[in-house]
Amino acid sequence: MIQVRKISSRQLLLMAVGSALVFPYTFMPILEAPPANQDAWIVLLLCVAYIVLLNAPTLFIMNRLRGLTVNQASETVLGKAAGKAACMVVALFCVFCFTACSLITALFVRQYIIPETPVLALVLLVVLPSVYAAIKEPETIGGLAIVLVSVILASTVFFFVMGLNLMKPELLQPILADSTFLNLNIGAFLTAARYSEMLIFWVYSYYLVKESSITKTYAAAIAVFGVAFLMLLLPVLMLFGYELSQHISNPYFVYTRHVEALSFLRRLQSLNALTWFPVAVLKMAIFVYMASHLLSGVFGAKSHRLFVYLLALICVVVCMVPSLNNAPFIERLRSDQVFPYIVLPATLLVPSIITVVYLIRRKKVDAVVQKICESDKEH
Repeated sequence: MIQVRKISSRQLLLMAVGSALVFPYTFMPILEAPPANQDAWIVLLLCVAYIVLLNAPTLFIMNRLRGLTVNQASETVLGKAAGKAACMVVALFCVFCFTACSLITALFVRQYIIPETPVLALVLLVVLPSVYAAIKEPETIGGLAIVLVSVILASTVFFFVMGLNLMKPELLQPILADSTFLNLNIGAFLTAARYSEMLIFWVYSYYLVKESSITKTYAAAIAVFGVAFLMLLLPVLMLFGYELSQHISNPYFVYTRHVEALSFLRRLQSLNALTWFPVAVLKMAIFVYMASHLLSGVFGAKSHRLFVYLLALICVVVCMVPSLNNAPFIERLRSDQVFPYIVLPATLLVPSIITVVYLIRRKKVDAVVQKICESDKEH
């Protein structure tokens, strides 16, 4: 057996945080969620609690079956056929996420950075770097996360501090006057349902060093994500107000256009683009690796690399379809009417089924898990 290379808790934390920040950094879907007013920041606070609740089954399974890959855990608990089917659901979602992120990233680059570039060149620009990273081992992706996500977090703090003079706290008022308890919770649930990064923990925790706690790493990642997201959302709300923010396609990017530093540094949105793009590519690398890792387990392949190349080819073909690589389609795809319900089967339904079956067959499963772990130690 090939020795499993390890990643640190910091690498796993930053992988999850960076991936989770890409969508709010790009188009901030929370602004479209109920109650659709200035209380969006309260929705975000409630959203963190919903994320933890929705992720609870996966967190339980990861801790109880630590030392097993997602494929091994699923097949051990559900049986070979059902386990493979469960892994296929998660793998197909990862393929979807990889492709959707490629579409969104290419569209953003075309609209705001290099609008005259041919579509194929844009698609290759975003897909090829992610493929190169994905064919490497997980610690390569983790190493990239250390650098790239640290930079984007630093830029988030920088733009928040440099934009303080632009912010008008009164635009957050009236607080809770126009919202109902039900609408706040609906908005929080829909926003939390978009959080697919629990799958990153599930897949990559197999490579996490044994000294690191999965639960503590997850808790830290949620905390960092929540604070960073709040630092993206509040400046937008306090500069543009809710009504205007809701009609801006990329509100945070537009906010960075207004930020100046030291009275002479201007057009700092280029810094925003330079930090955002590598992390968007990192997100794609993370998900295409997960998809290929899961598929190689389902089909018993010795390496995940062939699946990376196949998925990249599929992604390029899909991204070249005119009816898909346009703003109206992507707006619909990322909306609350579509995206959360694509995420939930992989992030909630599959882990919940595995959890229930595990609790029913706990003694038998624990015995099998012990044998698998002992066999891995011997090799």
